[in-house]
Amino acid sequence: MTKPTIVISACLNNHAFRYNGTSANDEIVNKIKFLFKLIDVCPEVSIGLGIPRKPIKLNKFDDKFKVIQEETNIDLTEKFEKFSYEFINNNKNKIYGAILKAKSPSCGVANCKYYVDGKIQGRTYGIFARILKATLPYIPLTDEVHLRNKQLLWEFLTKVFMFFRFENSKYDINSLIEFHSRHKYILMGISQKHLKILGQILAKHNGKNFLELRKVYEEKFKEVLKLNFKKSNLVNTITHIFGHISKSLNSKEKNNFIKMIEKYRNGNLDFNLLIEILRVYALRFNNEYLLSQFFLNPYPEIE
Repeated sequence: MTKPTIVISACLNNHAFRYNGTSANDEIVNKIKFLFKLIDVCPEVSIGLGIPRKPIKLNKFDDKFKVIQEETNIDLTEKFEKFSYEFINNNKNKIYGAILKAKSPSCGVANCKYYVDGKIQGRTYGIFARILKATLPYIPLTDEVHLRNKQLLWEFLTKVFMFFRFENSKYDINSLIEFHSRHKYILMGISQKHLKILGQILAKHNGKNFLELRKVYEEKFKEVLKLNFKKSNLVNTITHIFGHISKSLNSKEKNNFIKMIEKYRNGNLDFNLLIEILRVYALRFNNEYLLSQFFLNPYPEIE
């Protein structure tokens, strides 16, 4: 299986494309870039703004966001929108996620400042990020700031690779059933409701209706990709997995792990530590079922 393709802000991929002629080198992004095929994007450069260039700002007029180059007062909104739709249309069938530049008026993911009458009014999506999210709402979307949170990093990578594996598993019923089975706990961690619905869809296969079934499954699966992981669902998922292992542990080990789950629930323990311990237990007891679950190994190892 080849690597999934993602979109990345060019400045995060060591291109000196920022308004001041610099890159936005980031340690976490550099650590995970090797996992993907990368498509660079820089909306500012692509619409013809130079390097370096006058800064741009996101302004709100009534219900409409516009991109204005402040010093020249030039409205660049139409150019940004045209580029964004063309770029997305040209790449929509081959991308599995996006890592964009935080706080950027074009690429910011919910953390770009916007102005009304020259005053900061709040934060929102940059114009390219907004159009990407609206056009392909199931594409996992993040920025380098969010990726500094270990759990959000895990969630982003997990979704990207689950989406990628789905696309490589949807060509026959046996592959799709295996995909569903091995992603059971990831799906549970996002939406138990959708896990149940997806299972019911597969149960309706009669040997003749695969294309119709796949279409319905894909629609519901992409609904899952739009949703965020919930702590309550993750706690339930971890508890389910632990149930496969707990009978092999002594009482002290059981009680210790249960306490760790509670610490995570209360925000006092790293989620990734729970995953690592479950993985160690699965290896220790050679639990082939759990070792086959992508929840414990959702993406290639990062050094």
